[in-house]
Amino acid sequence: MKILIRFLLLSIFLVHLQNIQAQDKGPPLILKTESDQKNETTPSSGGNIPSFLKDFLSRSSLTGLFGQNGGQHIFESGTKYPNLSGVKAGSRITYDREFQYGGLEFKHWWNGWEISLGYRSNFKNQRTEQGRDEDFFMGSVTQERGTKIDLGHLSFYDTPYTFTGTQNFADGRGKLKMKQDRISLQARKYFGTSDPDPRKAGSGIFLSGGAHYSFFKYYLYDVTQWIATVPIVTYGPIGIGLSYSNSTWEFPFGIGYRYSTGNWMLETGFMGSVWYSHYRDYHYQRNLNFIGDSSGYGIETHIAGAYVLNSWMFLLKLTEYRLYGQGSFQTHGGLNTSDILSNFSGEYRNYLSTKQFAVELQITNFLDWISR
Repeated sequence: MKILIRFLLLSIFLVHLQNIQAQDKGPPLILKTESDQKNETTPSSGGNIPSFLKDFLSRSSLTGLFGQNGGQHIFESGTKYPNLSGVKAGSRITYDREFQYGGLEFKHWWNGWEISLGYRSNFKNQRTEQGRDEDFFMGSVTQERGTKIDLGHLSFYDTPYTFTGTQNFADGRGKLKMKQDRISLQARKYFGTSDPDPRKAGSGIFLSGGAHYSFFKYYLYDVTQWIATVPIVTYGPIGIGLSYSNSTWEFPFGIGYRYSTGNWMLETGFMGSVWYSHYRDYHYQRNLNFIGDSSGYGIETHIAGAYVLNSWMFLLKLTEYRLYGQGSFQTHGGLNTSDILSNFSGEYRNYLSTKQFAVELQITNFLDWISR
């Protein structure tokens, strides 16, 4: 909420500043000497904006944004086949993705092309509801749906959960806090009568592609853990249970449609992506790291509506976002014998799944007024 209040106050200030400049009719008439007039004809390094910069700003915009994110990120590992102990088991860690964020985005366009550079962040460690760490047995009814986006069979299984039909033998729940930063670089090409400048009436499709980089880190703390023994044992709270950091590269490409009347604009889009993640999952109580890499496919869809008022645009956007994939990890460290020996047991398979949405409010200022 603090991010939203600051964002709205800054937007009001910028609107007011532009109105003041628009009302300024120019300096009062002053009688000038011959030497003054001569000096005016000489270019000054701190004077008027260069012509190339005027041309650049006349086709550019700057956007401030505020968003509410929601969803889940899930790390799963395990196998339906017995390990050396004869046990068929797995684990699942669920990270809540509900947080507020803010950011900036700069756009420039020419000849039907548009390029944008954006930054989004929640700026500090922020509470994000509850985290959960589960360990479970697998049986004959257990299903493993590792391939959620199958291009070969044109199938889509939209769930962040890989293993179903399991029975927990340990279950830990605790508080979460996290910080995320995300940088996006995108390019679009518009067709038909549609235009990168939404102030121009028209409609048509556009192609979109680019790259995203995001980094986030979670802390799971004040954990209370239940263990299915006889009698049942409950531990907690045990302070910091684990930390989880993830850096992800995404490369999306897709198609969209824009319709604009000059004052009102409606837009929708669909993109598929390939992605790669490197992660570190550190369990404090066991002094054990799980370090690995995953990759897979993603889907991103959005719908947005906007209203244009002079040099300003107010836009509301809903985005649905999926990343599904798998990879492997190795263990490092440990305190007991089994954890230490796992360091020499090779790689373990894992699944990473992100299913989330975002509602975003954007306020855009078209910068052509600076070059007038």
